[in-house]
Amino acid sequence: MAKKARNRRRYPIKTLRWSILVASGVGLALGILLAALLRAYFRASEPRMINVAASGPVVTPDSEGRLILEDEAVPGSDFYQFRAQLREAVRNRNAEFVNSIIPETGLGIGFSVPQTRENLNLDDPQARLWLMLEKAVAIGCSPVENPPPDNSDAVSEMWVCPNVADAFSRQVPPPNSADGVSWMMERVVVVGENVNVRSQPSLDSEAIATLSNEVVQVDRDRQLPQTFDPIDSWTAIRLGDDREGYVYNRYVYPPLDYRALFSKINGEWQLQAMPGGD
Repeated sequence: MAKKARNRRRYPIKTLRWSILVASGVGLALGILLAALLRAYFRASEPRMINVAASGPVVTPDSEGRLILEDEAVPGSDFYQFRAQLREAVRNRNAEFVNSIIPETGLGIGFSVPQTRENLNLDDPQARLWLMLEKAVAIGCSPVENPPPDNSDAVSEMWVCPNVADAFSRQVPPPNSADGVSWMMERVVVVGENVNVRSQPSLDSEAIATLSNEVVQVDRDRQLPQTFDPIDSWTAIRLGDDREGYVYNRYVYPPLDYRALFSKINGEWQLQAMPGGD
């Protein structure tokens, strides 16, 4: 009888312990849920960064080591037709057209504050923006998956030109031992078919190799100490076999180079920003 009595006294203690454990578990779960809700609330109130790289799965270059650069603008689509108009406007240095696609609040280039239309000086055919746009829209573009800026139409697509940064990030990711930013700054993509690598920074010098959509290393020690021109200048490179050469900048696309972001405002395509710059 005494043994049974002792067992009966233990049951309330076990029940109490179990209740405490259950209550603790519920409290912990509620705490985690509350923390998640608070994080979501505060993140939603923060400005969202636009990331134009690594928007797709990691893939590899083709069998010859060349980057796969696909233009995702579908012929006949709204953006495709707008880009055709922009290419023609840039080719003809049509300042009226380009000014019409720059927001009234100005255009942000790199990390600088937005520049007004007047400051962009599009009346000068050699103005910096002309050269940047000429190079940016010359090759393929891709849609951006991130939400458009607050002043874009709610249903607007956003496009980035060129799409070299995205292709580089997905097809040539840095090894685990390398810093991602340094990896990109030390390399450029030579875009085009059979682009000449010259022995000297001159069109008259010997062609020592050709490259087609290939990634090569920049040789900063030999880089020309002159004002950088995104088209009419040269980039010093080092080939895979350690040969040194130069590539005409029209065909050179650094992964961190400036790129143009386009989306719609009030139903019209606009140039939202030009992030980048190394």
